[in-house]
Amino acid sequence: MLRLYYGRESVDKERAMFEKIAGTLRCVGMEGAPSRIVLIVPDQYTLQAERNAIYHLKVKGLMDLEVLSFSRLAARVLGETGGSRRVPIDKHGRHMLLAKIMRDQEENLLVFRGMGRSHSFIDMANDLISEMKQHNSSPEELREIIDEIDENSLLSRKLKDIALIFEKYEEQIEDKYIDTEDHLNLFISKIGQSFLVKNAEFWIFGFDSFTPKSINIIRELALHSHGVNMVLTCDDAPEDEELFRLTKDMMWRLERAVGPELTQKERLERPDAPRKLAIGHLEKQLFAYPYKPFTGGEDTLHFCRAANFYGEAETAAAFICSLVRDRGLRFRDIAVICNDMEERGSIIKRVFEEYGISFFQDQKRRVLHNPAIVFISSLLDVLQSGWVYEDVFRLVKTGFCPICEEDGEELENYAIRYRLRGNRWKKDLVYGKKEYEEEEFAKLNECRKALAEFIGACEEKMAAAGTVREKTVALKEFLTDEAALENRLEALCVELEKEGELEAAMEVQQIWESVLGLFDQLTELIGDESISIEDYSSMLQAGFDSIELGLIPTTIDQVVVGTMQRTRVGQIKALVVLGANDGVLPAAAPADDLLNQDERALLLQRDILICKDDDLRSMEERLAIYKQLSRPQEYLWIGYSAADMEGKELRPSVLLDKLRKLFPDVPLEKDLRNREGPMALIDSSESSLKYLSEALRKAGRGEEELDPLWKAAFNWYRERNDKGLDLVMQGLRFTNRIERLESSIVEKLFGAQSEPGGKTAREGKKTRELRLSPSRLEKFARCPFAHFVHYGLAPKERRIFEVSGREVGDVYHRCLMLFAESLTVRGMELTHEDSPWMKITREECSDRITKLMEEVAEEYKEGMLESGEEERYRAARMQEVCQRAAWALVEHVRQGRISEMYFEEAFGSGSGKRFPPIRVAAANRELLIEGKIDRIDVLPDGYVKVIDYKSGKEKFDIREALGGWRLQLMLYLKAVTEGLQGQNRSAKPAGVFYFEIADPVIDATEYDEETLKSKLEEEMKRRFRLDGVVLDDPAVIESIAGEFSGYSDILPVRKNKDGTVAGTAEGKVLTEEEFRNFMASMDELITELCGKLASGVIHLRPKKTKYETACTYCDYKSICNFELSFDGCSYDVVK
Repeated sequence: MLRLYYGRESVDKERAMFEKIAGTLRCVGMEGAPSRIVLIVPDQYTLQAERNAIYHLKVKGLMDLEVLSFSRLAARVLGETGGSRRVPIDKHGRHMLLAKIMRDQEENLLVFRGMGRSHSFIDMANDLISEMKQHNSSPEELREIIDEIDENSLLSRKLKDIALIFEKYEEQIEDKYIDTEDHLNLFISKIGQSFLVKNAEFWIFGFDSFTPKSINIIRELALHSHGVNMVLTCDDAPEDEELFRLTKDMMWRLERAVGPELTQKERLERPDAPRKLAIGHLEKQLFAYPYKPFTGGEDTLHFCRAANFYGEAETAAAFICSLVRDRGLRFRDIAVICNDMEERGSIIKRVFEEYGISFFQDQKRRVLHNPAIVFISSLLDVLQSGWVYEDVFRLVKTGFCPICEEDGEELENYAIRYRLRGNRWKKDLVYGKKEYEEEEFAKLNECRKALAEFIGACEEKMAAAGTVREKTVALKEFLTDEAALENRLEALCVELEKEGELEAAMEVQQIWESVLGLFDQLTELIGDESISIEDYSSMLQAGFDSIELGLIPTTIDQVVVGTMQRTRVGQIKALVVLGANDGVLPAAAPADDLLNQDERALLLQRDILICKDDDLRSMEERLAIYKQLSRPQEYLWIGYSAADMEGKELRPSVLLDKLRKLFPDVPLEKDLRNREGPMALIDSSESSLKYLSEALRKAGRGEEELDPLWKAAFNWYRERNDKGLDLVMQGLRFTNRIERLESSIVEKLFGAQSEPGGKTAREGKKTRELRLSPSRLEKFARCPFAHFVHYGLAPKERRIFEVSGREVGDVYHRCLMLFAESLTVRGMELTHEDSPWMKITREECSDRITKLMEEVAEEYKEGMLESGEEERYRAARMQEVCQRAAWALVEHVRQGRISEMYFEEAFGSGSGKRFPPIRVAAANRELLIEGKIDRIDVLPDGYVKVIDYKSGKEKFDIREALGGWRLQLMLYLKAVTEGLQGQNRSAKPAGVFYFEIADPVIDATEYDEETLKSKLEEEMKRRFRLDGVVLDDPAVIESIAGEFSGYSDILPVRKNKDGTVAGTAEGKVLTEEEFRNFMASMDELITELCGKLASGVIHLRPKKTKYETACTYCDYKSICNFELSFDGCSYDVVK
């Protein structure tokens, strides 16, 4: 017998059901009466249904009433009658099996070829096959459909692929395995044999629709039990015909399945569900046509327009807090519905936690980021990728490896720096002995060995395994024995429970059993197949991707947060709906189904229903909206966002438009931030504090007067010695204005140190000297705070053992220095006819650079340039550039007249240095500027020029030098001229220059071979032209650039028709007086900068030129918090 009880949401159908159940329970045990009652509800509603049963039946426990889901009932019946001998597989097993089938059948697929490694596609295929089996569809039926439609259409080709995948899936499981849907078929066949069914009366509650397979179950239960009672949401009112079409259609199908003679229908009209008038009106008129507007409702309904998702969630949280604080509601009396949990879920979580709202998110949890899953996935990635360090340290960071977190971080720094990969993990460390202390290096090697042995144990087991079964057994043994993963997860679970992370603890509790279940299914499905580690890992990853864990609330007094169709709530007093936007409420049809809406509709037109169509989904969503919005007894809050978090405009839902027409007196409220007055912002102590902070900041800046309410709130926090207020006040007082350090701190931080990591005064020797390099002074000039961080705090940069910009520059400098030295004969002018500079050919030049590059590559940084194919390629490219640069040097020398040339010449204290340091007295101490000059050329008549090699694009601008942006060249010139003068030698400035070492790049497609060669030579000359300032003296210019007409190939100058020389840009040529004044101004600037540095100036005033700022390439932007909006933050503009 099937009894269908139906009624609107205005009727308390659950209460009516339990009243009838109570009457039956009084008769249990009597002759002709059932021995027990089974209440069948959706899986996610079982816990709430048990609570509701206890509440309505007014009992302390359930004796003759049992609450089950269909799946649990099936398990009970099959446990009683005997299940199948076939091995059960669930959706996770089917996911892995489908992944294999997709790869095996890839060549036979027409539309879905190449999709076998896409987990999202396999997810869709998994869902579609499950849907089709629930609708009793088969591959044969699909073949028949294909014959009826155009064979060249996309739908035909899609259906052929789906039929093939479905067919191969059925072949794989036939007579061996039983999936969830076939399990239900077996359950249906066993219902008639079950004493549990025979002696029970069934009630079915909480369902809106049933698949054909579920209807078959209900039919069998009705035929073999004391009867099936079903409670449905439906009404006969003609104005709601469309709303209840889904239920009426289902009732008709149920009646046809069981038989009219065994079906009874009864319309429930009592008891009334307690509701305020406005919500009662909403229940009757929401989907009615025509509808009747309602006068009033402002105290019950609230509609809100928020600026974005965060404002919407925050306004909803404030509303919930007001209900609890002012209206006496408990959290359990409130439910939150949001159809867009993917986008809004994390925001809701963060905001609710901030407002102190206890809540439970009713959704399945994916496990891909669970540490156990990450550990297994990363382990397999390491084995198949060749021990790539990214995979290795993703494994280490799970916390399940035999090295501690601190050791792991040190080893990671080493691995990144020296690019530890492949078999190098299995050998003693080689690189870095000069960079680490002996004890540190030994510790790193021990950690490497421990990790390599740990992973190696798994690698050895997996390598010896051929089939899927053997690989799974090997992996399981490793996880159980060497990794002790189960024990570690248990310990993690205990730790999480102690910290109050109960949901995370429940997830960890379930994960190990899920992993073992996946292993078992994988072994059963394709255990005897030989498979590569790559394919094994991919299949296992597909299984992990399909795992979803369901959790239960950790406490009763929580706000339930869920979606329209999934979430089932009991009696609630308030409902909050978030995301009432177009496409979200009602939910739009999924865009990523294998069959789109048009294709499903085309099949439906031919009376073909192989799976759920979009019209059915739409009816389910409409009915769910009606039920949920009619559920609250007292309050309904609905909000939407005007824009997403990226600022893209969003439209309100048509449903909200209908509600506003239905309740014209209910205003559209603004979100918290856009309401008048501060009262709306004063809610929980945690959330209100940020708004108080904002109000105090505006008042402090004089933007607006502090409202009396904020003054009261401030006093409230202060009276309670609130730590949060202390932090707010510290933040408000923060100006980001840092001027200078105390002299004692300057001494401790800098002492006599010249570079980070060098021997300093802090190591024992007391001195008033402060040693620094030209690059350091230039860094200070560009930004005192960056200088303080770099040289005072001295953080260590994570360096990578690879050829980067810095290394390229080092190699160029070294190679060109060795080249120039090899051509220089002391005592002989470089331009003498017997000088090697004048005799070397271009071919000999290239050969010499090749040999020098080989020497440099072998010795530079422990063989960095020979550490891999990539580095060897870079070294070859660098060799080509260096060959061109070297020949350019030769040509420059031949054009001019150079008496002496010095390379990599150091100036500073100590023996062996040709020139003394630059001494600057400032701030009661002496500063010694020491460094190394790339090249010094001594010209006839005592003139000298300084050249700095640059591998990047650097242009010398006299204004930038005077503004403190560029100091190095002028410091080098000062060191050389003063040093030579100190040796009683004539030393007059001829110029300072950058020599760019770069590979010329031109568009080769525009020229023929001869023209291209000519253009390349022209570009090379242009790129290797010196850039800087030169003395306006014909003899000096000739001694550098030789004879030329028009533009010089060597200097940034041109010769006019009258024989005068002009710079190619302003400030490139200086008269003797201009040069003297320029040097004097630089001396004053250097003295000023040294004084500031020595006195501890560290203010935030980065320099800004026409093209860049000191912040552009700064590594410390995250430390200084430089923002122009902060007090004390401004640029020092170089004009």
